Amino acid sequence: MQFRQLLLLLPCLVLLVALLAPAGSAEFACNSERQVVSCGQLPVETASQQAEYIACCQANVVTPAAAAEATRVAAAAAVVRQELQPAQMRPDLDPNGPRSTSLNFRWGSCLKRRLVVMPTFVGTSWTTVKQTVPSTLSRNVINSVRDRALSILATRAALSSVHNTYASITSVNAASSFVHPAGLSGPAELATLRFRVANPNFRSPQLGAFSVLLSGEGVPPKTYPGGWAPPTNCPAEGYAGPLAMSKVQVLYGGREADSANCPANFPAGAPRDICGHISFVEMDGQMAIKQAMAYWATSDMRYANNALSIIEAWTNTNAAFGLQKENGPLEAGWGLACMAKALELLRDLPRGRAILPSFVAYVDNILMPLMDTYVIGMTITALRNGAKNVYGNWHTTIADAMISFGVLADDRGRYNIGTELFMNATRDYLKWGRGMMSTVDGVQRIPGECTETLRDIYHAEFGLGSALQAAEMAFQQGDDLYMAGGHALASAMELHARIIMADKKKEEPPLGFKWYNDGKGLPPAPAGTEYRFDMAKQLWVATDKTTFKPVPGGELRDGVKYLLGVKFLPTGWEFGYNHFVGRLGMQMPQTRELLQTFAPEWWEMAWGLGTLAAADTAYQLWRPGLRALLTMTSAQCRG
Repeated sequence: MQFRQLLLLLPCLVLLVALLAPAGSAEFACNSERQVVSCGQLPVETASQQAEYIACCQANVVTPAAAAEATRVAAAAAVVRQELQPAQMRPDLDPNGPRSTSLNFRWGSCLKRRLVVMPTFVGTSWTTVKQTVPSTLSRNVINSVRDRALSILATRAALSSVHNTYASITSVNAASSFVHPAGLSGPAELATLRFRVANPNFRSPQLGAFSVLLSGEGVPPKTYPGGWAPPTNCPAEGYAGPLAMSKVQVLYGGREADSANCPANFPAGAPRDICGHISFVEMDGQMAIKQAMAYWATSDMRYANNALSIIEAWTNTNAAFGLQKENGPLEAGWGLACMAKALELLRDLPRGRAILPSFVAYVDNILMPLMDTYVIGMTITALRNGAKNVYGNWHTTIADAMISFGVLADDRGRYNIGTELFMNATRDYLKWGRGMMSTVDGVQRIPGECTETLRDIYHAEFGLGSALQAAEMAFQQGDDLYMAGGHALASAMELHARIIMADKKKEEPPLGFKWYNDGKGLPPAPAGTEYRFDMAKQLWVATDKTTFKPVPGGELRDGVKYLLGVKFLPTGWEFGYNHFVGRLGMQMPQTRELLQTFAPEWWEMAWGLGTLAAADTAYQLWRPGLRALLTMTSAQCRG
């Protein structure tokens, strides 16, 4: 028998061993945090899915020594980042500094108030408080405040170059009315970035973030079994890609259906069984946006050409992307969110203009149908069939990708589909702890919980990060998506920041929660079973280890909310903090402490670089412009 045939039979052999193992035996276990985070939501209805689940669990076995080393590396990286960005470079994180002053929104005459419910914490105790913010910011208000702030900058000799750069780079498409360039952040923030990097005497968080971007210093490597990790730096020369593939077929869990799809220049030592995910997302996708941002910070065309080479390679090479009913839509969303933002940043360069039409056609023909089928077909069908808690990080990822692509392509229809998806997803995703969802199955839920909080914090950050990035992209076009669900993203940031910091400081989590602790925090599962988290039920359910079927009546109803997969990811924290605190004047002490501890943000998969793109920009690009509200009529404020 050929070696390749043996490989194809391997999952079946693995499954056969598992099925023949005595029930409850130690032959197979999938309850460590790494295993549950990576594999816990994989479907197990068919024999092939069960084989994939077992293979995933076996691939994610982590020894205690390896786990301890990963924790040590992450902690050491955070210390390096803090050294690159000392406290004096972050006046926006000083609770008693000049950024802490209240803001005048002309309540009643221009804007209406909204009371936002926010969790607040003392030790493990928590309660809720209400903070006053504008109920929403109209397009007229957003544009008028920004324009007034920039006009004020023009009168200040030391900062007038920010206004001049903004004026020179900004354009508005007549047909779509989209403002360009607006990838990751808008033209005003890009002009500010360029000024702050070029003027190190101007105290700003961008300097440390710029160093992190180029060198990778302080970025914890995402190490795969075998020791390989994607590059953490952003080299002007010597990147190993592009790694464009003619066919991508990603199964649940990120595994490639056929390793023959892997590109010829796939990095030695990288896991070939996930080559589609690695190539499109963790290598080329994230390198494209990093290189584009490096170009904006430096004006060095080498970075721009690196990003454009990646985008051009996938445009010209990739002819098939899937799998539709497995991870294909998510992988497409991750990679597109990166590449669309990168090309938007480079659209005015001659090479960028040349690539844009063919990239738009590539996305419309190859990537977008996957996402449309998932959100318009599969999701709507599931909801009509009565499925519960359907919206998750897949939907916010695709919303981010659609909004980013809509702006890039000047496609108002696609952009509107993305914003509608965003509103539907966040409304459902962040419903917990409010009204009828305050107590569910006898368990008290805290405002700020999302549908995936009890699944694991790692994936919850995926969902929140894509939502925050999408909200910032839309804000640059004059649309206030940050207000969705009663500004629910702000409370979600505070709760998840508190959980991450409690884990970091080895404290107990807020009341009602308990650490999963590699499965040891849960009560013992009945003999022959293991607990799996059911997203629809929001409960842990005992599952037969032989048949993989839920045990009737096996729901764990102990009233405890277990927390696992807790780690910091650079998923939109800076964008949210700059908006809610910087633009709206809210108080977010948990998020502030989180950023004091973990910033500057790096880029990981489909999120990050918020420190470089947005940190402490509202103080110059928004707050001075609030005086524009003094001359606006009520009708203008609503427009």
